[in-house]
Amino acid sequence: MNTIDQATIHELLELGDEQGMLSFYVGHVPAQAADPQPTAPIELRNQVKALRARLKEGDRGLAQAIEARLRKLDGALDQLVDPKEPGRGRALFVGVASGEQHRVSLPLPFRERVVHDDTAYVRPLVAALDEGRPAVIVVVSRSGVRVLRWATGDAKLTEEARFEPDEELFRDDSSGPASSNPQRAMYARSDREGYEERVAQHRHRFFKQVLDDVVQRAEAEGVDRLVLSSSPKLRDEVRELLHPHEGLRVLVTDQSWESSAPHEIAAHAWPLLRSVHAERERGLVHAVTERALAGGPGALGLRHVCDALNAGRVEHLLYDDQLVLEGFRSSEGTLHARIEGQAAQAELSFERDPLFVEHMIEQALATKALVTPLGADAAASLSEHEGVGALLRW
Repeated sequence: MNTIDQATIHELLELGDEQGMLSFYVGHVPAQAADPQPTAPIELRNQVKALRARLKEGDRGLAQAIEARLRKLDGALDQLVDPKEPGRGRALFVGVASGEQHRVSLPLPFRERVVHDDTAYVRPLVAALDEGRPAVIVVVSRSGVRVLRWATGDAKLTEEARFEPDEELFRDDSSGPASSNPQRAMYARSDREGYEERVAQHRHRFFKQVLDDVVQRAEAEGVDRLVLSSSPKLRDEVRELLHPHEGLRVLVTDQSWESSAPHEIAAHAWPLLRSVHAERERGLVHAVTERALAGGPGALGLRHVCDALNAGRVEHLLYDDQLVLEGFRSSEGTLHARIEGQAAQAELSFERDPLFVEHMIEQALATKALVTPLGADAAASLSEHEGVGALLRW
């Protein structure tokens, strides 16, 4: 598959195999297509080697089963690391016992990883879905406006509005050869200047109408980023016409994409969109902390977040991307940091869950909640709360 959404990740989390799942991630940049020694195959081999070393310390039968499965994956892994294959980021999920395979290919690169666990390792996909959330790209030129929708590294043209001067503007335009009379030439220049001024005013109104409509639609769709590209002569004028709502950030590029294809625009826009991600993460952590400490719809710490997940109250789950922890799952599928007091409920049983963070993600996605894995900077602010927080619906 070439796109992902919450349902995709939820389906991958539900994959089961009696001997667990192998998850492979690789990333490519366009320059690697001509590189005689690309780094992805080397790094993937190193990751497989590290996995084999870890398995030697565990169950011997499982290690042999994984080794047998790895030997059968040479062709699939060669395809995964081939820089000429589509997608800058690729993932392969394989059942150890069944050999069943699932693939994901995205325009956004992944860091090379090889993981064996009870279920598919989806954290890189969760990060890609969060960082690749939809954005609007507006390309403005003297001839019109192109509007594109960007998501997970891909861009599609959604609207193209061409600027056509109103016919009224031509009524007073002087035409024909200029007279040899100097005074007549002066009048002709005046007419041309007046016409050009009227065209500029008409174009200004056109830009305002189109951009107001774009901002309104972005607000209705919950989009939080808008990238603006235009020629240097138009940039200041167009930027002043944008009046975004509070939740919409305008990012102005110094590049003109007037002649660029959508896939080129998507690649150019990604670094700019990515540049504000850490600031967004810090803002989310600040919002969670303020809400929770004021007794509002926010939760801090594993126990409070689990309680909210179990009740379907989580609107946006935040967690340290490096977080590794164990918790407990009940026979009803609820998540618990600890089982003090709850074990007395005879109708429930509890088992230790080594994939606790993955199941927190799964439970959040099941209730249509957003999920953001936090980088080191933002996660540091949640360290005293076990690296977990959530914005709540109520």
